[in-house]
Amino acid sequence: MSETNQIELNKRKYGTFAGDFLKSYPTVPIILIMIIGFSLTTRNFLTAGTIRTMMAVNTVSLIAAIGETFVLLTGGIDLSVSTVISASAVISATLMEMTGANILVGILASVIVGLIFGTINGVLIGYGRMTPFITTMDTNLIARGIAFILSTDGRGVKASRELVKFGFKSFMGIPLFTLIGLFLVLVFSILLKQTLWGRKVILTGSNPTAAKYSGINTARTEMSVYVLSGLLAGIAGFISIINLGAGIPGVGDKLLLIIIAAVVLGGTSMTGGEGSVLRTLIGIVLLAVLTQGLDRLHVEFYDQFIILGLLIFLGNSLSIRITTKSSKAMH
Repeated sequence: MSETNQIELNKRKYGTFAGDFLKSYPTVPIILIMIIGFSLTTRNFLTAGTIRTMMAVNTVSLIAAIGETFVLLTGGIDLSVSTVISASAVISATLMEMTGANILVGILASVIVGLIFGTINGVLIGYGRMTPFITTMDTNLIARGIAFILSTDGRGVKASRELVKFGFKSFMGIPLFTLIGLFLVLVFSILLKQTLWGRKVILTGSNPTAAKYSGINTARTEMSVYVLSGLLAGIAGFISIINLGAGIPGVGDKLLLIIIAAVVLGGTSMTGGEGSVLRTLIGIVLLAVLTQGLDRLHVEFYDQFIILGLLIFLGNSLSIRITTKSSKAMH
């Protein structure tokens, strides 16, 4: 093969790779454009301190968004995820306060709270055939009520000094609890792409009828993703205590929109069957960069909601395009 032909072959190969990458992760160029734009319009945008702040602030949303990704992949939605974070944080902090700052008790409490709400959602939706929107909206209200009832006058329950100190620890500049979030991204990316259960989740969302004829117990699969979402929301609740230094009943109030936006902006389809955990991570990065940049430009929070709403429209249209192209490729 001549040198010219080899160069041409390499160009085609790299061009195909770049095209496939952009199809799978269409929001990456948007992130790069925003980083360049905010770097030019604000001072010291990409400092180590700014990056560390973005990681710390968005870890709770990242962990919860992993669970939401699996729910959306089945064609469902979990509106309770944000208030399960609040309830697990308050209950965990309360029990740690009662047991002399026993961290193990706090971890177990937050996990159990998340599993209880996730199981309730999963049973009612998977086996009870109830509508995901209504079911999780109900559990959202219940979890929110529990969080405020158990906190003193709606205020937070303070964490121990040892737990707060842990929140300041880092490895190679990355907060330790952010490393936990990234580890969960890796684990659940593998579970989704490399396991039979992951394939069942995707098939259930893309074609429930075909999934049933293939012998998949779709009710069990649906239940499993809501249990997972509750579990990760519970873990996120405990991480919020570390991050904020207290179990705060309103910690999840602003998170639901962010969590769902991150999943959708990452390119996961709200109709099910198309998406990935890595895409959700990219969606979180996009929101982190956007929020940090707008804050530095002193954009008011209600104006930020307008921008976020427009971006969700964009993310949803991109996910629809990806799903449509994938369907055409399969046929």
